[in-house]
Amino acid sequence: MNNKKLIIIRYFILATLIFSIVGYKENVDVYTVISVLIFIINNQIRFFIFKDKKYIIFISLMLEWILSYFCYKNYGGLVFSYMCIGIIDGVFLLKGKLSYISIGLAMLTTGLMSRNLNINEITLNVASLITLAILSNYVKDKNDRLIKTEELYDKLRISEEQLRKANSELEIYTNSIKELAILRERNRISREIHDSVGHSLSTIIIQLGAIEKIAQEDGNMASDMAKNLSGFAKDGLNEIRTALRELKPREFEKYESIIAIEDLTKEFSKLTGVDVKLGFTKEKWPLNGGQSFVVYRIVQEFLSNSVRHGKATKVNIFMNFNEDDLILTLKDNGQGADNLEKGMGLTNIYERVNELGGQVDYDTQKDKGFLLRVVLKLDKSLVF
Repeated sequence: MNNKKLIIIRYFILATLIFSIVGYKENVDVYTVISVLIFIINNQIRFFIFKDKKYIIFISLMLEWILSYFCYKNYGGLVFSYMCIGIIDGVFLLKGKLSYISIGLAMLTTGLMSRNLNINEITLNVASLITLAILSNYVKDKNDRLIKTEELYDKLRISEEQLRKANSELEIYTNSIKELAILRERNRISREIHDSVGHSLSTIIIQLGAIEKIAQEDGNMASDMAKNLSGFAKDGLNEIRTALRELKPREFEKYESIIAIEDLTKEFSKLTGVDVKLGFTKEKWPLNGGQSFVVYRIVQEFLSNSVRHGKATKVNIFMNFNEDDLILTLKDNGQGADNLEKGMGLTNIYERVNELGGQVDYDTQKDKGFLLRVVLKLDKSLVF
């Protein structure tokens, strides 16, 4: 049951109590008004101000039972309307033993207030209040279960959102690693072919040149054969070079700085045990020499500080290549700080980025890690 419904019920019962006293007592004097006001004030303060302080609520209920007995004895009214709100508060605002004690004392007070009534009226009052207590307990139990269900649903929803976010980050990371692996393999094959086959064919050409010179002394036929073989080897070498140019990815230059950072993060993870994840957008553009150097140093400095100062166990690095900028975001789960003073590391980062016309921002809080964001402008002369 929500607060709005409880408030409506309270005011209805209080109105019933007032009308029952007015109907019982023909001439309402100032003492009657003061007593009823004290009863109402105690009732309202308990509910609106001290509803989370169980011992103050219990004392307030004890005071209400005393006031109820006093007011009923002197001004009359309905026994049920005096005790009703107190029983509801005892059920909803108290827990455990205090709740049962307050209800027990309410029943005792009801018996004392009804002792001059006939047995049927006493039975009706007590039975009505017991029924109210049972119904209130039932409603409270249903309400508590509903609240727990809603809390569980909220936790599940938050967990689902976190799972989706983690899955998305993992997908980006996996795609990035896969793309890097493919490029690395293609580059390795290209290098192997160049080093082995290219070298062999070059040697053949040199040897055939020597044969050609020697054969000129022994016969024109040998010389012609050597020439043909030399030409064939040269054509083969040119074809291999063409194939190598096609095999080697044209966009590999875009990945050189990323690969260098990946090597750095892998080596760092091996040495420190820190879980470092590197991700980047699908679209990329190459960095110039200065940018590559600065990005590498920033990542290196951040990783070092995350372990040395932040005691971090996880670091996420993401390179976002948009149309005009590279946005480098680095985040760890370290200790963080509420009041951070720039040290040599941050100062160096600021100076290097400013020299390139970029921007640096950071954010950190106690026990919430450290976030560093660097923005570098696109070098349009390198775009192809």
